Formats: sequence, C-alpha cells, structure tokens
Amino acid sequence: MISLIVTVYNVDRYLGRCVSSIISQTYGDFELILVDDGSTDGSLELCVSYAEQDNRVVVIHKENGGLVSARKAGIAVAQGEYVGFIDGDDWIEPEMYMHLMEAAAGCRADMVLGGCIEDVNGQISCKRNRFHTGVYDKERLRREIYPYMLCAGDFCGTGVQPYICNKLIRREVAYVSIMAVDSRIRVGEDVAAVIPMLLRADRVAITDDCDYHYCIRSSSMMWEQGSAEAGWRELEILNRYLRSALTGYRDYDLVRQLNHYTVGNMLTRTFGLLVVRDGKGVLWPFGYRGGSRKCILYGAGNFGRAVYGYLQDCYPDMLELWVDREYRRYQSMGLPVRSVDNISAGTEADVLVAILDLSLADLIRNSLMQSGVRQERIYCVRITEDEVSEIIGSIC
Repeated sequence: MISLIVTVYNVDRYLGRCVSSIISQTYGDFELILVDDGSTDGSLELCVSYAEQDNRVVVIHKENGGLVSARKAGIAVAQGEYVGFIDGDDWIEPEMYMHLMEAAAGCRADMVLGGCIEDVNGQISCKRNRFHTGVYDKERLRREIYPYMLCAGDFCGTGVQPYICNKLIRREVAYVSIMAVDSRIRVGEDVAAVIPMLLRADRVAITDDCDYHYCIRSSSMMWEQGSAEAGWRELEILNRYLRSALTGYRDYDLVRQLNHYTVGNMLTRTFGLLVVRDGKGVLWPFGYRGGSRKCILYGAGNFGRAVYGYLQDCYPDMLELWVDREYRRYQSMGLPVRSVDNISAGTEADVLVAILDLSLADLIRNSLMQSGVRQERIYCVRITEDEVSEIIGSIC
C-alpha cells in the first residue's frame, strides 16, 4: 500500500481537481491522508466530504503551522510501505503511482525519482532530472549522484529535482527525514527533506515519466525589499539546517554544493540585497554599470524575474526590452516578455543575460553575437568562489 499525503491550506478552488486526480489513479492500493493546516476557506469541509465518499480518505485537521509541520502530521499516521506527497493545488496524471510503483518494485528501491510538468496557466513543459534513467545502488549513488545532486555545475542547477512531490519514498526513509526537518523552514522545504532521504537511500530508481503537474499561477517571485529581507532570513534557516543535516558526510563536495545552491537561491529570492554589494553602483553579478544607457533583459525564469523586479523598482527608465525564448509562457503569467527576435541587430542597448546556467548563458552570448550584437554589449553572470564564500560567511 502507498500512503499519499496531501497538504491543504486555503486551496478550496483547486482541491477538487487534486483529489479527483488521486482517486482516479490506476494504482488503487493507497490511503489518502488530507492534512488541513488550519485553512480559513472551505478546504476543511471539502476534505471531510471526500472522506465521507471514499473510505480510503483520512482527514487530519491542525492549527496552521506551515508546510513542514503539515507533512510531519501526515507521515506520523501513514501506514503504507511507500509514501508520496502532493500539494493541494496541484494534480497528477492517472498512471503516476502505477509508474512509480512499477519502478520501485522492479528493484526494491528506497526512492523513485520522476520528472514533473511545470504548468503555467495551461502552458506546460516537462522537467526531468539531469541523470540517466535506471537503477542506482549505493556505489553508483556515491559515484554519480551525490557529487552533483545540489549543484550540477552551475547556480540553481541541481542534478536532482529538489521537489518531493514527484517522488515515491519508502516510508521508513521518508519518516526519519521529514521528522528531522526544522519546522521554521519556509523556503526550500522540499530540498531540506529530499537531500537527507537520498543520502539514507541504498537504492534509487530514476525514470523519465512526467506525471506530476506543478501549477504556477502568478509572478510572485518579483523582487520587493520586504520580501527580499524575509527571504534572506529564511535562507539562513535553510542553510544552517542543511549544513547540520550534512554533518558526517565529508565526501561528495557537499558543503561546496550547498554553498552554490544557497547563493543561487539568494539571487532569485533576495536579489535586491546582493546586487549593489560592492557599494560602487555595479550591478552584481553582471559586472554592469548602468547610468544613462538603455539595457535589454534576456531571461524570464526565476532569476530573470528577480532582476526585472529590481530594475523596475530602482531604474524604471533603464529597461528597454525584456525577452525570452519561451515568451508565450511568461506572457500567460501576465508578464511583459517578448520574443528574442525583437532584439535588433546592431542594437546600442546593453544586454543583461539573466541565466544562471552558465553554459547556456555562453550559448546565448554566442547566438547574440552571431545576430549582430557586439560582444562588449553583452553581460553574463560571473561569480567567483571567493564571492560565494564571502556571501555564505555573512549567514553562517
């Protein structure tokens, strides 16, 4: 049996879709644990009605304590051999847990890692792990996964997708990791549980199945001074927890991986507190000094949105154009992003490439040069190990 734990907080608009997608799974041997985390809308009443209709549904109601505490409440009563987690405003494909259970049973895996579908108002894209599909025993985990799981060569470029919801985990492995997570954590709740789980696992299966719909409905990652300061404090808590959780694992370059992962998150969540860190008016980490010149922002992912929000707040007249190859996706979020084709050859504007995947940024630089943009007009992210160490030192 699988225990499926759904965390619920003020999601009555989406909960019906979520629960229906679980109830209709082709793998039917599961219990569904709905954890209402002190909702103030109609979510609890919906949970109770689902339990009345299906005896596989269990409802837990608790005072609001956040996602970590809700997951702890759910796994404390779970009875399944394996557990899965779903957020109450997301949904899953009918064969998700059939796929995951087949992968687990085939090799008696402690964890199965799937992909996910990023769903932005119906515009979807599949996201997968950066490792080959297959079975990884402990030796292979140590050799191929652990050295790259938090940092696969660039900032925010994790080798393993940090989401917990596209995974199936043996209950004993999940229980220890979930219960140990600091309940104060409000940013990175998934990675705080997933990385210790992977280190505890003796056998892991990776699949390319993308059956989990991670739904994104707003541009809430825009930079604001208040949210940046709160994000900084939250990342401090996450970093200190993970640093403690990784104690005893001296190999796999885990401290360096954690440092890069943390700085990457700071760039997307607390950009405004980092951007003028040298005090000389240079836009870090681009090495770019603005002023009277116009600039084009290339990239509308989490980091690009953080840069855009900062520029709009602090230099509203500097930005001439915001572009991304997936511009339709971001336009569906209400963002004023346009096609890369709108960059005119020989433009006199500077181009800020807000891409944290450094190899991809280099490809974009070359493409821009081939289209006529002068090399000296292109600014990509460049971060040294000394800068990483300095930033991490300010929170440790």
